[in-house]
Amino acid sequence: MQTQLSNLSRRRFLAGLTGLTAAGVLAGCGGNGNAGGGGGKSLTFLNWEQVKGNPLEQAISAFEKESGTKVTVQPAVTQEYDTKMRTLIAGGSPPDVMRINDDFVRGFSQQGALLDLKPYIDKDKLDTSQYAKETFDFPQQPDGSHTAWVLGYQPRLIFYNVDLFKQAGVPLPPTTWSADGWTWSDFEEKAKKLTDPAKKQYGALVYLDTGYEQTFTVNHGSQTGIFSKDGTQFTLSDPKESEALQWATDLTCKDKVQPPWSALQQDNIQNQMFAQGKIAMMFATFGTVPYLRQTVKDFTWDVAPPPGDVEQKTESSVIVFCVPKKAKNPDAAWDLLKYLASEDGGKILLQGGAFTPINLKAAAELAPNGKAPAHIGLFAEAAKHLTATNQTKNTIGARELYRPALDTAYNCEKPVADVLQGVKSQVENALKG
Repeated sequence: MQTQLSNLSRRRFLAGLTGLTAAGVLAGCGGNGNAGGGGGKSLTFLNWEQVKGNPLEQAISAFEKESGTKVTVQPAVTQEYDTKMRTLIAGGSPPDVMRINDDFVRGFSQQGALLDLKPYIDKDKLDTSQYAKETFDFPQQPDGSHTAWVLGYQPRLIFYNVDLFKQAGVPLPPTTWSADGWTWSDFEEKAKKLTDPAKKQYGALVYLDTGYEQTFTVNHGSQTGIFSKDGTQFTLSDPKESEALQWATDLTCKDKVQPPWSALQQDNIQNQMFAQGKIAMMFATFGTVPYLRQTVKDFTWDVAPPPGDVEQKTESSVIVFCVPKKAKNPDAAWDLLKYLASEDGGKILLQGGAFTPINLKAAAELAPNGKAPAHIGLFAEAAKHLTATNQTKNTIGARELYRPALDTAYNCEKPVADVLQGVKSQVENALKG
């Protein structure tokens, strides 16, 4: 959540569910067992971005009025948040509700550091069909526990410069989730027509947003994407997956329609280049919308689904909060999370324009309201087309190995398959945790 709740521009998710008897687990919840109501309660809340002045502050305020619960928002930790979070949890006095990097959910869950919310879901007989299923399921662990809470998600779409399309006489991408005239081949052909070396204008940018790894491999026919379902195998190095990454890499190395990797090593460079009219089509998250709305003044831009291949899906960044097991006010924390994921809470968070609320009724109200992109509703429709990276014991450790190695392929020095096979054993050792 990024205006507002934050920009996880390079993140992930997943899971599986069984069941636990509500009575048995409620005894271990650590609170007083009152999962409803909230009058006279209080709780502490920590986000990694400032809450004041954005829709999250408004939503918390609305919750306070409705529940009578006082929420104390602690100062945001703008640097080294992950270290701060570990310290607070280890110290035994964590906030009642904390933002958590989605890559850490499986590891913290296995360490027993996060409160299982499944008993609360069961006790309140929560209608889980009101949520986007893929994202709601993300915090579910193999043992059936539900150890975090997703408030919203940021699907990735293709952002495109409408004016450049019209100037080049290139038909615009589809305005619905359709692959009709919008296959990988169509995308590649449009990118070639939209590239103008004399103007240093590129037709496409796909491989900078790491969400492309899961999205494009699954769309190419992979059953798992980056990691196997049990999180122990590095399936990104398999032939079909490598082929998908090679296709995106060849947009630079063979077709010359994508900026060279060496030109993309500056923070936010992709958004700057798009805003300057140097990129015609860019694969990026919903969190890009506020920046472009603020920055782009001299051309029209819009969004389209990712181009289709075997599938037409997209990966979302997820906005995740948790209740530490040692939280002092777990019942009030649950009440707040439940409100923020409700239709009322979602409608408030929707005003930030940076992510799709997990509540489907709230998400259905996503509309341009006179602002670009005209087809912003495609982000809400993405709920029907999501793919998610399988969780592992050590996702970050794996990424610290294979992503730097991929630089060699992105710099056109080695094929993707050779690079990924070369690090496969190291990555799978890392996945053991």
